[in-house]
Amino acid sequence: MIKKNILFIAFMFIATAVSAEESVFTYNDHGKRDPFWILVNSGGAVLNYDTDYLIADLTLEGITMGANGDNVAIINGRVVKINDTIGQYIVSKVNKDSVTLTKGQETFELKL
Repeated sequence: MIKKNILFIAFMFIATAVSAEESVFTYNDHGKRDPFWILVNSGGAVLNYDTDYLIADLTLEGITMGANGDNVAIINGRVVKINDTIGQYIVSKVNKDSVTLTKGQETFELKL
């Protein structure tokens, strides 16, 4: 009886392991900081991630329109043009009063 129970338990374990599918979870941060990132190191210093900008942290400070369509913008004191990156965001459009940023499949608009 004990051998049958052990054999049954082993069979159920193997059947469960074989039938279980591994699903991949991808965290969608919606333009916000990942809450699981550590904020300070073991020495107590605040960590500064190069890609940790929240969309709310980005401020459009100015736009210059070029004669040949070479428009540039100033975001957080940094001059950027189309296809430049700021953190994880890519500058996709520079209009006369706004800048469009993309991150993955999401788009965000910063206005003056």
